[in-house]
Amino acid sequence: MNKNIPRIYIKDKLNLNTIYFLSKENAHYIKDVLRMKIRDVLEVFNNTNYIFFAEITCISKKKIEIRTFNKQLKNIESPLHIHLGQVISKNEKMDFTIQKSIEIGVNIITPLFFNNSYFEKKKISIFNKITRWEKIAISACQQCHRNVIPKINTPKNIFSWCQENEKNDVKIIFHPQSILTINNLKKSIKNIRIIIGSEKGFSNHEIKKIIQYGFISIRLGPRILRTETAALAAITALQIKFGDLTK
Repeated sequence: MNKNIPRIYIKDKLNLNTIYFLSKENAHYIKDVLRMKIRDVLEVFNNTNYIFFAEITCISKKKIEIRTFNKQLKNIESPLHIHLGQVISKNEKMDFTIQKSIEIGVNIITPLFFNNSYFEKKKISIFNKITRWEKIAISACQQCHRNVIPKINTPKNIFSWCQENEKNDVKIIFHPQSILTINNLKKSIKNIRIIIGSEKGFSNHEIKKIIQYGFISIRLGPRILRTETAALAAITALQIKFGDLTK
């Protein structure tokens, strides 16, 4: 199939030779943005390692109808599983971090905050934030051809998250004054949990507390990076060392 075939996400379980009606959002994208026509072909993904090819069978003012006709296994997930704990940054920076980290291969993102009243003070709706971030995740997967959508967790207190211990997780905090580098880590690592601070970074007291929860302090480089740069640089370095970025 042509790699330039437009891709859309459908939440439903998909079957071959089956008719599906597109959501308003997908219908708008297909009809008004891409200006596709009847018999044009789409690539459909639905949060599995399978993709479906579908033909547009009906376009009207009220609906767009497609029919699946081909199914293929397409697993491009990295062998390295990365869980990113990102302290919530300003809107554009957080959106950028979520989008680009997903394109590079992160699997889970947990937004973090220090104060439990963070959302109340700023009059921010957690539901609206998560909905926005999930849409960004889907859009990123649509762009980079990932078929399994990374999970965006409900925002959590930073130290509660740091205390969590998943089986075989290597927990890392990046600090320019650390002695250890990524090259000091074992070559067989498959599951990594990393924490990235906000624009202000972490204080020495916070770093010490995070390390007490089992995080290894790693030096990514001598420079102080912006929060959105730090997340991408860290994920990229880990994918090169333990994942599939150079394969």
